[in-house]
Amino acid sequence: MRSPYVFAAVGAFFAGSILWNLAMVAALRLFRINLSFTLPFRLFRRREPDLLQAIHGKSINEYVVISGLLLFACPLLAGITAYDFVARRFIEHSTYGMKNGALSVAWFALLGLCGLWSSLRQWQHSRESGIGLAMTVILVVKVATETMGALAAAVLLTPAALGGAFIYFGVRSIRRADRRKRTTSRRDRGAESNFVAQQFVPSEQYRAQQAGMAQTLMASGLNSEQIEGMFLLPVDPPSGEPKRDL
Repeated sequence: MRSPYVFAAVGAFFAGSILWNLAMVAALRLFRINLSFTLPFRLFRRREPDLLQAIHGKSINEYVVISGLLLFACPLLAGITAYDFVARRFIEHSTYGMKNGALSVAWFALLGLCGLWSSLRQWQHSRESGIGLAMTVILVVKVATETMGALAAAVLLTPAALGGAFIYFGVRSIRRADRRKRTTSRRDRGAESNFVAQQFVPSEQYRAQQAGMAQTLMASGLNSEQIEGMFLLPVDPPSGEPKRDL
């Protein structure tokens, strides 16, 4: 009989998180930070950095407070509180007491640190993402703990989390190395094509070397036409022989 209440708790989690963000968007619009009301429903990576564009000209501190706390930690805490209220009330048949309040404070501290880290990365890379990934992780932990118990959930989820992190960072490293290799390859091809297309300009030393070799060949009996076919530079013919223009 737990399944319907677990689904109800999950629904309360989503409702609490999204409603909080809708309220925040409405409040921020009063301060001329014109975010779209569809922003809370874009849970994963956004095509455009909406918040960065909306607060253009403001400091990083304001961005961290809005993105990391108001639009990340607070909505997730609201969802967790709604989930715990439904779970305690209908599954465990207990009240939401001081113990749950202390856990909420611990959750807020953890979510605040995650929001700070996430918002700083988004500011540096000018890319934004929603709270979808964090919501998924929290729900997996909550539902697993509720259905299997804390110990069984820890035994099951810890290896899965480590394996997922290993795969994620491995794929990310491979993509980064492949991107760097393609960039280096394009740069080398560009340098090679420029080198091939560059016009050869002989130096004075090269001209003097060819002139000396030409004089030696003329002395051996070759005429100027034969010598010009062997060298890149025009050759001054001996006296009495007309000079040819290349």
